[in-house]
Amino acid sequence: MSGLRETKKAATRATLARAAARLALDRGAEGLTVAAVSEAAGVSPRTFHNYFTSMEEALVEFIVDRASSLAEQLNAVPADVGLFEAVEKVVLVGLRRDNGGHGELDSFATLFRIGDVLQTLTGVDARPEFTEHLGPVFETVHPRVSGLDEFGSQVAVNAAVSVARTALETYYSLPEPRDGATGEELVHRAFAVVRLA
Repeated sequence: MSGLRETKKAATRATLARAAARLALDRGAEGLTVAAVSEAAGVSPRTFHNYFTSMEEALVEFIVDRASSLAEQLNAVPADVGLFEAVEKVVLVGLRRDNGGHGELDSFATLFRIGDVLQTLTGVDARPEFTEHLGPVFETVHPRVSGLDEFGSQVAVNAAVSVARTALETYYSLPEPRDGATGEELVHRAFAVVRLA
C-alpha cells in the first residue's frame, strides 16, 4: 500500500513542478504564484505547500527532472558519436518537438528558459545551482570526451551547452510565429562554428 502512496506523491510532485514550469514559460516570473500553479495542477495551495517550500524549489525540481531526461536522451545517441554532435542531435529533437507543439516542456531550450525565470525569482545568479543540477548530463557525456579528465569534460560540456544556448536564445528571440527551419539552421550553424575552431 505504501508503494502506491509513494507513487501518487511522486506523481503529484512532478505535476506541480511541471505546472510551475509551464506557467513560468507562459507568464514569466511575475505570473508564477502558488495559487496559479495549484489551479493548473488541479490541487489546493495547501497541497502545493505540502510538497514545496517555495516556487523556486518547484522549478529546481523540474530542472533536475529534465536534466535526468536529457542524460537519458544523450545515452540513446550511439556511443561513437562525439559530444558536440550528440548534444546537437538532442537539441534538434527537442526543437522539433517544441515546434510541433508537442513536449515543449521536455526540450533542451526549456531548461535555459526556466533557469532564466529562476534567476529572476531569486535575484541572484542561478547558474552555479543550475550547473550543479546538470550533474547527470555531465556524467553521461564524460565517456564521449575521451582523453579528458573530469575538469576537461566539464569544460567541453559547458562549451556544448553554451553553443546550444546561443542558438536557442537567438531563435526564441525571433518574433512569433517562428519558423522551425530557422531554429534548426541556427543550431546547425552554431555547432558548425565550434567544429571549425
